Parts: sequence; structure tokens; C-alpha cells
Amino acid sequence: MWFASVRRQLEERTKVQSALTNTGWLFFDRVLRLGAGLLISVWVARYLGPSQFGILNYALSFTAIVASFVSLGFDSIVVRELVNEPGRAGEILGTAAALRGISGIVAFVVCGALATIDRSTGTLGKAVIVVVAAQYLFSMFDTLDNFFQSRVRSKYPVIARNTAFLISSAVKIICLLLGASLMTFAVLVTVESVLAALGLLIVFFRRGENFHWSFRSARAMMLLRDGLPLALAGIAIMIYMKIDQVMLGNMVDTHVVGLYAAAVKMVEVWYFVPMAITTSIFPYIVEARKTDPPLYKRRLQQLYDVMSLMSITLAIIITATSPLIIKALYGVQYAEAAPVLTIYIWSGVATFLGVASSQFLTAENLTRISLWRTVVGGIVNVGLNFLLIPSYGMIGSAVATLISYIIATFGIAMFRAGREQGVMMLKSLFFLRGLALLTGITNDR
Repeated sequence: MWFASVRRQLEERTKVQSALTNTGWLFFDRVLRLGAGLLISVWVARYLGPSQFGILNYALSFTAIVASFVSLGFDSIVVRELVNEPGRAGEILGTAAALRGISGIVAFVVCGALATIDRSTGTLGKAVIVVVAAQYLFSMFDTLDNFFQSRVRSKYPVIARNTAFLISSAVKIICLLLGASLMTFAVLVTVESVLAALGLLIVFFRRGENFHWSFRSARAMMLLRDGLPLALAGIAIMIYMKIDQVMLGNMVDTHVVGLYAAAVKMVEVWYFVPMAITTSIFPYIVEARKTDPPLYKRRLQQLYDVMSLMSITLAIIITATSPLIIKALYGVQYAEAAPVLTIYIWSGVATFLGVASSQFLTAENLTRISLWRTVVGGIVNVGLNFLLIPSYGMIGSAVATLISYIIATFGIAMFRAGREQGVMMLKSLFFLRGLALLTGITNDR
């Protein structure tokens, strides 16, 4: 009995260490992008100016919305299946890759078709949309990332993606120094995706992960069925994350989109934090659900506590310094973006908690709730943008986004199965819970 208890404690400690190591690699990935990526993005923004920077970001938002179904919603489903059925990895990966490859081709074709009838940009804008959309032709290789996630070995995809990122960043710097055109930077968006796909293939096979890949229709139907609510939720998420820039481009102009995008990038660059943490601990949340329900609940509450502490702290700091941040990074030409940043940063609190609560919904196979709460948030965002943009411009769009994010995240409480999670998230908003957890006052007992 004593031996079994000690063994369980050692296994738990090993799992925690593995999760921390995995999170560390994911943080390294995003911190590199936070540093080098943000600086290069700022340099590109200053170089292109608000109008051309607006065209580039309009194209990124346009294609992101149109191609939001590419993942088919089954990223976490694939991870779950690989954890539960490791012996069928070849079948799971082969089926998922085939489905995602088809969806990527469809996304590219649809983006190209819609670009031809889009009236908000000229010929250059249409061409930029098509070039940026080409990145989705390589989305099938993201399935390899799912495999490494299931093994809690994000080190390898991090190396692959960051190698691609560093190469792309070096080329961008050269292009900036040589005075390249807007189209060049659009091409580099897709080039980075190609390099990342090649990197994932290399690390996958160099690690000796050779499976007999196969496609099974029954597995495909299961992935599509379980992933459909998450896919629709993903579309809704992308709409209420990116529709503001598309609507600003259509209702105002791309110059305003450029100003708005500068502020948004200062917020979205932090979204790696909840994704890195939840990606690393998701396998352990699933395992705790099967073996220790009280521990499962505690882990979820602790996750919410940490998410709230991090996001609220960040929001307070950015709110107090937004004018200085915008002027220091983007220059006087982007000074009007500061009020947008002050408002938009608070949507991060809802985003952090929303990402965390999605882990509960996936573990419990309650993906339909993800769909409905996100659809409500998307509808609210579109409606408020229509109402507020004509009178308040980009400030109105920022307010619309903040309100819709809050509604989408806490919309989980509208459903009986998610009501307890809504209460747990509200409890996490009290700073002391997360602070106590980080300082070791709260223990896992």
C-alpha cells in the first residue's frame, strides 16, 4: 500500500515535470515570436504605413475567416484519440491528414473566388488575398503537430516552426532593407507555412515515428462528427476575432484597418500564453477525468485561477501605458491606435478563460456548447460592429469585440452542463486565488 502510494506520487511528479517542460518549449516558441516577430511586424507596419499595412491585414483577416474551417475542428479530438488509442496512431493520423488536405484545397479555391468579387480593395488587394490564401494548401501537415502534442513532446514542432520563422524573418529584414513591395511580404506569409510543413516532416521522420498511415472511412466519420461542433465554433471564433477588420475595411477604409491592426497585434501576440499552457496539460486533464474526478475538478479550477491572474495583470499594465507603447513602437503615424489598444486589451481576460474552459468541453465531449456560445458571441460582434462603426469607427469596433468576447466565454453558463464551469471562472477573477496558487499557498490535496 505504501509502495503504491509512493509510486503514484512519483508518477504524478514525472507528469507534472513533463508538462512543465512541454509548456517551456511552447513558451519559448511564442516568446521568440513575441520578441523577434513583434519587432519585425512593427518594422513592416512603419515601412508600409497604415494604408498598405491595412491592405495586408485585411487580406490576412479575410482569408482567416473564409478558411476558418480548414482544421475541421478536430485538433483536440485527434490528440484525444491518440492518447486513448496509441496503437492506432497511423490510422488516426492518416485519416486526419487526408481530410485536412482536402479542406485546405477547398479553402484556397473559395478564397480566390471571393477575392474576385470583393469590392473593398483594388487589384493589388485581390492579388494579396490569393497569395496569402495559398498557405492553407499546406495545412494537412499540422496533423503532425497533433501527434507530438499527444506525446507531450512539443519540443520538436517548436524547433521546426521556429526554424521556418527565423528563415522567414531573416528574409523579411533583407526585403525591408532593399525596399521590397507589399506583395513580397504577402508571399513570405505563405513561404513560412511551406517551410514549417517541411520542418514538421523532417522532425517527424528523424524521430523514427514511422507508422503505416492509412485512411479509414469510419474513423473519418467519427472525426468529422465529433469535430463538427468545434469546426463551426472555430468559424464563429474566427468571425468574431477577425470580422472587425473586414467590416472596418468595407465600412471605412484600409487606412483605419492599418491603425486598428497595429493595436490588435499588441494584444493577440499574448494569446500564446493560454494556448501553450492548455496544450501541455490537456492530456493530464483527460487522464484525471478518468482516474480521479476530484483532482480533475481541482486542476480545472487552478487553470482558471492562473489564466485570470495573468490576463488581468497584463490588461492593467497595457492600459496604463498604451499611448507610450504605440508611439514608441509604431511612431506618430499610428498614435490614433492607442485608445483601441486600451479597450481591446481587456478582451484578453475573456480569451484566456475561454481557451481554458474549452479544455473542459473537449474532455467532456460537450463540443456543441463550444459551438453555441461562440455563435452567440459572433452574432453579437457583427451586430455591434454594424451599430457602432458608423458613429465611432475603430473605437466602436474595439468595444464591440470586448463585449462579444465576454458573452462568448461566459456563455458556457447558459447550459446546465457548463454552469459549474461558469461559476469557477467567475471565482477565478478574484486575484488572490491565482496569486496563492502561483506562490505555493494552494496545494493539490
